[in-house]
Amino acid sequence: MNEIKEQVVEYIELVEPPQPLIENPAHWLKDGESPAEIILATAVLIGALTRFLQVLLPWLRKPSKPKSD
Repeated sequence: MNEIKEQVVEYIELVEPPQPLIENPAHWLKDGESPAEIILATAVLIGALTRFLQVLLPWLRKPSKPKSD
């Protein structure tokens, strides 16, 4: 009977707690790996590059005036 009293009983979880299907966006924002954040950054970069080219190309195509002495 003493053997039964000294036994240690361990409980095992048979059912795992449910995991969220979507990760918490706060984790994405900390790491900078949010799909929405990457798409937004790409769109801003493309917009800035487009505007830069709109300003730069006409300036490069402008014919240079000959110097008059």
